[in-house]
Order: sequence, then structure tokens, then C-alpha cells
Amino acid sequence: MNRRNRINLLSIACVFLALASNASVARSIPTDELGETKKCEADKTGKSCDVDGYVGSSVLYEDDSVRVWNFTLAPGEMTSMHRHDYDYHFVAIKPTQLEVYGEDGSRLFDFTAAGVLGFKLVGDLLEPIGIELPWPVPRVHAAKNIGESEYLEILFESKGTTGAGVDPAKVAEVMQDLNEEL
Repeated sequence: MNRRNRINLLSIACVFLALASNASVARSIPTDELGETKKCEADKTGKSCDVDGYVGSSVLYEDDSVRVWNFTLAPGEMTSMHRHDYDYHFVAIKPTQLEVYGEDGSRLFDFTAAGVLGFKLVGDLLEPIGIELPWPVPRVHAAKNIGESEYLEILFESKGTTGAGVDPAKVAEVMQDLNEEL
């Protein structure tokens, strides 16, 4: 990863940490209790997979209010079948086309993962924050990179009861300013 990308990732983390600090804290799942990530091949088998808590590839930072994940997928690579336990936002650093699978292993939809998106937990669904989507997003799902390039995302879980402390439009504005300065 080059110097500019490292600076961008650190800048993004600082912005989200500052914005997320307004959320009230709920009981969090410590990273060291997540266990091992579980391989999923729903794209090949059409069957359900074991569910884990890995919403990203690795944890970059964690405190009582937020957990920040690095999330990368090579072309053709698939995430584990995972469950979101917190409201979250992500910033797609290297956008691509992702295909999403439900807990039962069925293909649900594909979309271009780009920009800044946020989701709030509502029962078994993830409700998009600030936008409308043409399809429901289940809390438990897996994703496959069906694009031609590596996907890179930074995902910010808010361990608070709501993600109301993070305004995606403000984050996008701050990110644009940071990119112009670099």
C-alpha cells in the first residue's frame, strides 16, 4: 500500500472516530471473541454456510465506541457468511461490483460498492441511512467480488445503540476535502 493510501486510510479512520464518538455505548463483542472466520461457498453450492462475526478482513482499531475494519476482496473472492451486530458505515476506497448472498445460500442481488454508505439494524434487516435501495439487505449475508479489480473498504461499526452520530454526507464532504489537500 503506498503512502497516499495509508494517509487516506488514517484520515478516514480519524474522521469516523470523531463523528462516531457521540453514540451511546451498548454491550460490544470483543474482537478476541469472534473466533475464526468461516469459509463460505454459497456461490458454488447454493447452500447455507456457518455464520461468523467477521464483517471485514481484519480489525484496524477498536475501543468501547467503535470497531474499524479493513475489508479487502480479490476478484472472485467471497466473504464468510457474517452477521452484523451494530449499525455501520463504510467507505469504498477501491470500488467494485459485489454479489450478495442470503443466509440460506441464495443469491439476492449485486451492486456497485462505491462511495460512503451507512446501515442501521432494524430486526433482521439493515436499513440504509440517507438513501433508498431497491432491495432489502439482510443482517446475515455474504458477498462475492464479481468485479475485475480488488475491492478495498474501510468499515466502521458503531457500538452505540444508533448510528445517528455519523452523517454520511458530512463524512463524504470531509473526505473530499482531505483528498484535495493531499
